[in-house]
Amino acid sequence: MAIQEQPTHTLEQLFEDLADSFLELKIQQEPSEVHGVLVGMLVQAETKGVEEWLKLLDMIDMDISLIDDRAKSIMQDIYQVTRDGLSSDQYDFQLLMPADDYDLGERANALAVWASGFITGYGLAAEHKRNLSTELVELLNHLHAISELDDQLSESEENEKDLYELYEYVRLGVLMLRQAMQQGDEVEPSSEGKTLH
Repeated sequence: MAIQEQPTHTLEQLFEDLADSFLELKIQQEPSEVHGVLVGMLVQAETKGVEEWLKLLDMIDMDISLIDDRAKSIMQDIYQVTRDGLSSDQYDFQLLMPADDYDLGERANALAVWASGFITGYGLAAEHKRNLSTELVELLNHLHAISELDDQLSESEENEKDLYELYEYVRLGVLMLRQAMQQGDEVEPSSEGKTLH
C-alpha cells in the first residue's frame, strides 16, 4: 500500500486535532458531523473545495467566523485526505471517527452524527434532483436510521462487531453512491443494513 505523502496525519489524528481545535474555539459541532457534511458534498462534485464546505457548514448554523487559521489548516488536510480517498481505486476512503480506544457509545454517537451530517451535506449540495436507483434510495434511508443510533450501548463483543459492520456498510455505501453520482449508473450496495442490540 502506498504511503500518502501529503498530509502526513492519519484521519484518527486529524479527528483529535479538529476536536481539540473546536473545543478551544467553542464550536458546538462535532468533527464527525462536519466530515459527514463534507462527504455529502464531495460524492456529488469533488471539484468543490474547502470554501464550499464552509458555506454548507454556515447553512447548518455553524458559526464559521470562529474558525481560525489552525482549524482551517486541519480542515484543509481532512478535505485533501477525504477527496483522495473517495477518488482512490483502492477503496481508501474512511470516515472521520474517534479511535477504537474511545467508548463504544462515543463511537456509535460519532457514526450517528456523521450520517446526519452526510444527509444534510448531500441535500444542501444537490444542484438538482437526481433519479437514484431503488437500492441507493434505500441506502439513504439506512443512513437516516443510522443517524438516530442509540449511543447508550453496553460494551460487548456483539455490539463492537455490529458497530464495525455498520461503519463498513456506510463507508462502502458512500463509495457506491459516489460512483453512481460520477457515472450516472445505478449501483447496488452489496451489504445489508445492520442493527445494534
